[in-house]
Amino acid sequence: MTYRIYLAAAKVVDGRPSDTDVPVERVFVNAADVAEVWVETESVAPPEPGKAATFALRRDLSLGFMRISGTVERRVAK
Repeated sequence: MTYRIYLAAAKVVDGRPSDTDVPVERVFVNAADVAEVWVETESVAPPEPGKAATFALRRDLSLGFMRISGTVERRVAK
């Protein structure tokens, strides 16, 4: 099952993924007036709302970042 996880205070950073990072397949940024950042993961244990978490792209796409961190605002099963 895929989960969409909306993040507050999201930050992207380059660097090697950690073993504790949640792997993600997709990263989205909505730069509208009310900005949103969310990731999509197929992890069997996605973090709960209210928890700080760090995510990592499944593979390097040469985007200038590999990791995304933030506080989980909400989690939606897709």
